[in-house]
Order: sequence, then structure tokens, then C-alpha cells
Amino acid sequence: MAVHYLDLDGFKPVNDRYGHAAGDQVLLAVAGRLRNTVRHTDMVARLGGDEFAIVQLGITNEEEAHGLAWRVRDVIQQPFQIDSFSISLTTSIGTVLNFDQGASLDALLRLADAQLYGVKRARQRVLLGVPA
Repeated sequence: MAVHYLDLDGFKPVNDRYGHAAGDQVLLAVAGRLRNTVRHTDMVARLGGDEFAIVQLGITNEEEAHGLAWRVRDVIQQPFQIDSFSISLTTSIGTVLNFDQGASLDALLRLADAQLYGVKRARQRVLLGVPA
């Protein structure tokens, strides 16, 4: 299995600019896009705020996991039409693979969350021009 931990980049300004009702509509639209992107055997959950998780079951190699992560990035980057507004977002994703079934889902979620924040820190360093 693979566990993907997602965080919507720059979501707070959506609530600030368009209001919490629009923010809620965006979160519902994100959830719908995620459900439409995964297989029927996979699970999608909103963990809170603007964080989601996908549990991708029955994969046989890491390319399947990375393929889903890229599809999720692509589908989230498509603008959301909320009322008369076009709202654009990106997402950061931390992915953890578990082929030996030895870890609990909670442990995998924690690892994927840590991976996600590693991705966000690396992206921030690039944006700030800080050497790796």
C-alpha cells in the first residue's frame, strides 16, 4: 500500500479573500476530485483543515504510487469555479510506501506527514533561493 498525505498550498488566503463558505466549497470540490482520481479500492479522507490522506491499496510497485501523486497534483492545479470566482491551488504531497504490511496505518500517516513537510521545506528553500 501507499499512504499519501496532502496539504493544499496557500489555502488560508482563499478563506481570507473569498470567505469561509467559499473555502468550504473548495474543500468539497477537492474531495470530489480526489475521489474521482483514485480507484474504487482506494480510500480518501479529509484529516482536518486543508489536509487530506489517500490510502492506495494493492499496489505492486512504487511507480503506481508516484503516478497517483502526479495525477493528484495535476487535478488539484485545475482552477476551481466557486460562485463567480476562479480559484487556483496547488498541493504538496508526502508519500510513504509499505510493501511488507509491517506498519500500522497511524504510523504510515505520521511518516507521510513528515515526508509532506520535508517536501514543503524543500520547496520553501527553492523559493527563497537557499542552497540545498
